[in-house]
Amino acid sequence: MRVAVIGGGMAGLSAAHALLGRGADPVVFEASDKPGGKVGSVAERGFLTEDGPHFLARPLDGLIDATGLREEVVQPRPPMTRWVHVEGRVLKAPSLPLLVRAGVPRALLEPLFARPLREDMPLRAFLVERLGRRAGSLAASVMAAGVYAGDPDRLSARDAFPSLGERAAKGSIFKGPRRDRTGLWNLRRGLGSLPLALAAKLQVRLGTAVERIEPGWKVQGEKFDGVVLAVPASAAAKLTRGFAPRLADALSSGFEAAPVALVHLGFLQDTVPRGFGMIDADGALTAIGTLLPSSMLPGRAPPGKALICAICGGARHPERARLSDQELTAEVVSELRRTMAIRGDPEYVRVVRHPEGIPQYAPGHRPRVEAARALLLPGLELAGAAYDGVSVPDVARSGAAAAERLLIASPTQGVHI
Repeated sequence: MRVAVIGGGMAGLSAAHALLGRGADPVVFEASDKPGGKVGSVAERGFLTEDGPHFLARPLDGLIDATGLREEVVQPRPPMTRWVHVEGRVLKAPSLPLLVRAGVPRALLEPLFARPLREDMPLRAFLVERLGRRAGSLAASVMAAGVYAGDPDRLSARDAFPSLGERAAKGSIFKGPRRDRTGLWNLRRGLGSLPLALAAKLQVRLGTAVERIEPGWKVQGEKFDGVVLAVPASAAAKLTRGFAPRLADALSSGFEAAPVALVHLGFLQDTVPRGFGMIDADGALTAIGTLLPSSMLPGRAPPGKALICAICGGARHPERARLSDQELTAEVVSELRRTMAIRGDPEYVRVVRHPEGIPQYAPGHRPRVEAARALLLPGLELAGAAYDGVSVPDVARSGAAAAERLLIASPTQGVHI
């Protein structure tokens, strides 16, 4: 079975890896000059920066072992101090001042306010109902910013954070396993080394933008038995408009993504605090979140230097991600001086932009995904962050699941697989 995988990000590479493992013949088409999509790493002037995510919270054992990167896995080192910018102040999390501002006494009564989590309920509305106005609003802002760079009033509580629904069904959102911070990991040469290693084992055509797909399935003038669309929903809509207009309409409605820009800055080490980073719960700063990579990971900055990464833009303030490099850098540096007492000017600057950065799972997300997939023609599958989760492990699983569905449904499976 010959399969065209459109998109060489982690969803597409994972789909191709799964197809190859089942005896199929996948060909990956990627418009850019490198694989990985938003997962990439750049080493220059002694700094090692990421194009997108800095840590993965869940394992990818199959892909790590398949690429021989097991010895490259590194975990963040302490201190893992986190700060929250709230009501104009920077407070350590957890700390008594933060707990006071969060209205913890009301939050502890949460089980008394247990009600079913409705399908259409936004994140902030759900958490305010459960935890009270102060604690609920703060928790929603931190969760939305930290995972989606999102707006807590426009994210689905159930679909953006599935564990909330699972816990709510048990009567309290405090029940169930807690996220293990020690489970965070990266790779010694950056997360970008994973897609590079995967691509080396696959047939990947870089710099090849697919403009048109013909049912049957024809891609770039070649005949295939199936197609996996591992691209953003907007791109999938354009590719399917000509032969599946109802599917294209479904993919054009309700699937949104927030623009983000990452600003990497190199400073002298003695001017930068040590810790994990800071979240802006107010939505007042240019940087939604600020990470301190060189404090946690080896080899991220030259000796005596420190690396900071500010994530800007998002759903609440997309205009900030569209500032010029100079304007964006100046605003971020000014804020760092005010909020984290950083001194001096950066000696290294790198800005990375993602116009369609992070998909935003609005209320009704799951039914929208189901409706879109119900309109797929035989031999066509969807995969990626737009549908099944925005974390890299979720995206990889989405690609593998799309490959599995394609193989199961293929009438040629018995002959070629």
